Amino acid sequence: MDLDIDLIAVDAGSMDAGPHYLGSGSQYAGSAALARDLSYLVNGALQQGCPLVVGSAGFSGATPAMDEVVEIIKALLQSAGADAAKLAVIKSDIEPAETGLTVDKLEALGSMPELSQEVLESSTLVGQMGMEPIIAALQAGAQFVVCGRAYDPAVFAADPVSKGFPVGPTLHAAKILECGAIACEPGSGSDCLIAELYQDGRAEFFSPNERRKATVKSLAAHTLYEKSRPDLFLLPGGLLDIRETRFYESGEHRAGFSGSRFIPMPYSIKLEGCVPAGVRCISLAFARHGDIAEVSVLEYGRNGVEKNPAPDGLEESGILCEVKGSNRQQTKETLAFVRSTLLHVAYPGRIATAGNLALPFSPSDFVFADGEKGFTGIFIAGTRDPVFRKNLQQAFQMVREALQDQHPDLASNCRVQFHLGEKNSPLLVVETIDDTPAAAVAANIQIMAGMENIVDNERPVYQAIEGGLCYQWSVHHLLKDKDIIEKLFPVEIFQRQEQGWVCLEKVNAAYNHDVTLTETRPATETEIGEHVPEAFPSTATYSCSLQDLALVVRSKNAGINELTFDVLFKTEEGFRSALDSGVFSRQSIADLFQIKNAEVLGSYGYSPANAIKFTLLRPQVSGTQGERDVFGAQQHTRLLGLQIPMDGKASPE
Repeated sequence: MDLDIDLIAVDAGSMDAGPHYLGSGSQYAGSAALARDLSYLVNGALQQGCPLVVGSAGFSGATPAMDEVVEIIKALLQSAGADAAKLAVIKSDIEPAETGLTVDKLEALGSMPELSQEVLESSTLVGQMGMEPIIAALQAGAQFVVCGRAYDPAVFAADPVSKGFPVGPTLHAAKILECGAIACEPGSGSDCLIAELYQDGRAEFFSPNERRKATVKSLAAHTLYEKSRPDLFLLPGGLLDIRETRFYESGEHRAGFSGSRFIPMPYSIKLEGCVPAGVRCISLAFARHGDIAEVSVLEYGRNGVEKNPAPDGLEESGILCEVKGSNRQQTKETLAFVRSTLLHVAYPGRIATAGNLALPFSPSDFVFADGEKGFTGIFIAGTRDPVFRKNLQQAFQMVREALQDQHPDLASNCRVQFHLGEKNSPLLVVETIDDTPAAAVAANIQIMAGMENIVDNERPVYQAIEGGLCYQWSVHHLLKDKDIIEKLFPVEIFQRQEQGWVCLEKVNAAYNHDVTLTETRPATETEIGEHVPEAFPSTATYSCSLQDLALVVRSKNAGINELTFDVLFKTEEGFRSALDSGVFSRQSIADLFQIKNAEVLGSYGYSPANAIKFTLLRPQVSGTQGERDVFGAQQHTRLLGLQIPMDGKASPE
């Protein structure tokens, strides 16, 4: 496909995988995969003569992992002979003592542990930059921009906004672009998505892979992704308002929207921070087949995905992935590729599009010496998704084929095996966290000793694997202090010269702080036209299961302390029946999840996507000890068996 591209951008990070990657400054993806992907992006930008913007580089945006991205890009530019190219580096680390940051200048986002000045100053801390620093870098002549932690859509929106395109539609388009072709039918994280922006406020989308279609439903659905409500999204400097947005088809493979608005607000940015929680040690084994005595550990096959055992009609599978190799780095790279690919692989009939695995740990991967010359890498996960469980073996094969295709050197040097824990032979996982490795190991061994009589020694057994320092979230707050904000996100412009890479200049971002919110207060749930009503007696004569009615049923973190659920229906009839039935009222949801009504933060209908969205307070902050699903991607399964009345609206008495 011959295309004239004005900008290539990628949102390269997230806080979804827990606090470890920020605290340790380590990569989520393997170095080989990172270098491979960056080579495509850099070479594409050079060929098109357009900017490349990388946001949340190194996954968390912390400087140590970000530096690896910068060095790879420098090497690629040098290899291509692109000596004239300017590279901007924008760090997002925050030192409270240097910036004057104090706890009284922060506003907690959702339910968070009380934050003291001492904890703030001991936290590894980043700010989530908006468009302004990126605009400053581009206006200084940088073709390549590498950002620390960034608001996901900012990396896509900065360039067109700087060129005069309307802010609201551009930010909405950027929100859809952030996950690439996941916003298509069928969705995939392995393909890109292209947006065309128009000065009149329209945006249209298509994938260069003709097997994928951008549709009204796919765009509207991804607009909802990872957001707690469907109408207003808080972002640096304002709100994105899509209450009057209209989606439309514009061709066989294209769709678009118009009408999205940006509401300016006094500037604020989100801060993310974590502190050490102790040293982790894990052990694992499979129980012998048959009924086992109750044990106070994670039992993947019974209670790994959720604390409560799987309800009637659902089964749980635990997954142990083993990678064995002779080289530590290759073993680590292979494990990272297998885990990320299995998490997102698109198997037949997939209904949960936010992630296939409930991962209990941050980090998820453990690599250790196994014998004199060998190394083993493992990760543990679980699922209750019946469609995924039906396709597990096919998914495993798809992962192996992807490894062979994309990294044949790793495939030839490492052996990948999957082991399943089921109800009558669960995968038992022991986690201990303590102040020292010795204490964590001792506690772990003691628990394992109490389970000797139920362990199946014919299957893999691993004892006292030291996982190193683990972390917990400490900061998830808004900063509104303009004097501090202007000190953050220094923009440095580099160019390669004879003596190496030289910093040519440092530039500052320009912010508009003098904004008064002129709009009325944001709409509440009851002011949204399609808020879900409470249940009424139904006149329906038959019902259908949600699994049969829905195209997508997914759960995902919305930040670190909320879980949001999206149900996308195949037909408008199914959507309207579910909306009117009361099945998704706040009280019904609270009853289903066995939580308090106040812990249901909202339940909404969204007709452009034939979707119902509701959001729950997370039972615990993501990634803390006792976590069962770091991404929150496998909490949807209890919805699948819901019966939706289909013949006539529910009606009041």
